[in-house]
Amino acid sequence: MKLVATQAFGGYAQGAEITDKTAIDAILASEQANFVVSVPGDAMPTAAQAAGTKNAVATDTADSK
Repeated sequence: MKLVATQAFGGYAQGAEITDKTAIDAILASEQANFVVSVPGDAMPTAAQAAGTKNAVATDTADSK
């Protein structure tokens, strides 16, 4: 597992990949956990994960009224 920064914090730039186990544990145990997403292995995060958003389906559109 590695972390990818969704925004700059500490000494990390947005998009930085954090792979050090000690750094990962420290980040996840702190408020800085809000600024990262975890990704398995070498996989790249999706745009939604990197932005810290969840997938959503629009159910109330102008066409549905």
